[in-house]
Amino acid sequence: MDACAENQEILTDDDCSTFQRIPNEAGVNVQFMDLTYATSSTFKIPILFPAKDTKVIVNGVSGIFKAGELSAIIGPSGCGKTTLLNLLSGYRLQKTSGQIYVNNQPRQMKSFRKLSRYVLQEDHISPYFTVMETMTFASKLKLDSQRTDKQREAVVNEILDIFDLLQHSNTLISKLSGGQRKRICIALELIDNPSVLFLDEPTAGLDEVSASKCVRLLKHLADCGRTIICSLHCPSARLFQMFDKVYAMASGQCIYQGTVDDIVPYLECFSLCCPVSYNPTDFIIEVAMKAYGDYHNVMVEAISNGKVSKWTPNMEVATNECQFLQNTKNTHDIKRYLKSNPHKYNSWSKEYSLNLQRFLSQLWRDQANFRLRLAAHILSGLLIGSANINVSRNAKYSIYNYHFSLIVSIMFFFISMVPMLSTVPQDMQFIRRECFNQWYRLSSYFLALLTSQLPILCATSLIGTVTLYLGSAQPLELHRFLLFLGIAFATSMMASSFGLLLGSRFCVLHALFLGPYVMSGMIIMASYPGERTNLSALEYFVSYGNFVRYPLEGLLELLLGFGRPDFPCPETEFMCWSAKPKYILRLAGDVKISYFRSVLVLCGLYFVMSFMSFLVFKQRLGTTEKESNKSSNLGKLKRSLLTCTLRVFKYK
Repeated sequence: MDACAENQEILTDDDCSTFQRIPNEAGVNVQFMDLTYATSSTFKIPILFPAKDTKVIVNGVSGIFKAGELSAIIGPSGCGKTTLLNLLSGYRLQKTSGQIYVNNQPRQMKSFRKLSRYVLQEDHISPYFTVMETMTFASKLKLDSQRTDKQREAVVNEILDIFDLLQHSNTLISKLSGGQRKRICIALELIDNPSVLFLDEPTAGLDEVSASKCVRLLKHLADCGRTIICSLHCPSARLFQMFDKVYAMASGQCIYQGTVDDIVPYLECFSLCCPVSYNPTDFIIEVAMKAYGDYHNVMVEAISNGKVSKWTPNMEVATNECQFLQNTKNTHDIKRYLKSNPHKYNSWSKEYSLNLQRFLSQLWRDQANFRLRLAAHILSGLLIGSANINVSRNAKYSIYNYHFSLIVSIMFFFISMVPMLSTVPQDMQFIRRECFNQWYRLSSYFLALLTSQLPILCATSLIGTVTLYLGSAQPLELHRFLLFLGIAFATSMMASSFGLLLGSRFCVLHALFLGPYVMSGMIIMASYPGERTNLSALEYFVSYGNFVRYPLEGLLELLLGFGRPDFPCPETEFMCWSAKPKYILRLAGDVKISYFRSVLVLCGLYFVMSFMSFLVFKQRLGTTEKESNKSSNLGKLKRSLLTCTLRVFKYK
């Protein structure tokens, strides 16, 4: 009785008006026919790495999810629930076969993504902002650009009130419970009122109360005209009754499609009687796992692998199959609706400005990371500077200016590279969600990311320069100090872009391994003499393709060149051969070095690696719908060529 009362309280007409009930012309029915997805090894080397067998994840399934219904895709672990959800939403999957229709028309990904949103299983949200700040940021990006701040605030407050999060509006995301984080993820994607909502395991990791509240909210959203499609592992009987439709899978195929109440009669057709005390969901999942025998093939055949859009007792299967693609009476063109209801998106500069503000706020609020970077530059600078305090005071130790330059280069490289290796792979999780759900353009986000690093690189380079330059007792000359600062900043920028490149491609563990590993090789080869004549191609590459060589050359030039006076000789020395800075350069094998060439090369490497990082971002975050379309178009081209060839031979 309490549950019914609670359910009635959630589903109110006022809430539907708050969420703007989806009009009939915007309702979306998602249909799919013979959908298949398989994975195979792309790295094949005979003997060493033999090709793996192709694994079919989704095997020729069909089905339909209608507007105004809360649908659940259920099945045991590894049956293909999440993969099917990814296929329907167009998220990160390639090399698919089959057809997906939206309101009886082939899905056009560009228009479909404007009406659909995807809530991933992992609730990755930046932990450094409050609930209100997170929602406000999303509203500025997702709502119509012509709306005022008061209108956006009203929308945010209403949504938070519906999701029972208004009292937590000033709470940091990191302080929320699992259920609250799941609700905020859903609330973020409902700001711009999508017609279709995909959710991957929305109740995973939640207790019964939190899961019940989450499902009731989804049921309410479906009653407002949306198409809600969830993948669930094992919902309770209480939660299961809230769903309008169930799509059961096993081994990548459909074994049932219909209502919750028809599951038990459907299983009885195969002499499988569900005990009275059993949850029908648990029972059909156990059947899918062959706990009561192998009924997989007969169940797939009975439901025609999903072509039977809705199983009912005493139904005619053949009739239902024929009506599969005709079960949407009111078909309409989504493009026509989008043209009649245009959404004015933010300009590129506005997206860049909002992302830059968020990055700068996040850098400031992440006090641990900020303080560690400052402390690393201060402590390392003091330690290295004090250890090399005599390199400028005594000609006897002037040769150690070379070692001092090498250590300084290594210091700026590592301290600027490692933070990117640890933060970028973690940020990729929520960047993927936001980019796929069209919060902003990837280019605006990426440029804001690069720009946000410049202030902290300037600050840390200045602190490191002060401690190193003064600690090693270098000449108190302003131009030489500024040259030191310039090479330090250029080195930090280049190292940061190198860390960004590795962090955008690999996970945290692999990036933290590869970064120091590559740099250690660069350090070993940094002292390779580049002034020798008759260098081989390999020697030339080792010498001038080394990242560390250029800051080393720049530091040597500014410390030993630009009119540097002779080093003071101790009175006890009779022949002070190391007093001349040019002699030290000749001894190190770096006579033809150039400070400005080093700075230009470092800046060039910064732009090249930043561009490569952007390409990696685009490859990892971009949708694969275009690739799927290319594959299908290529298949059509092959069939056309084959048909033409057969006709030619037949004519001959």
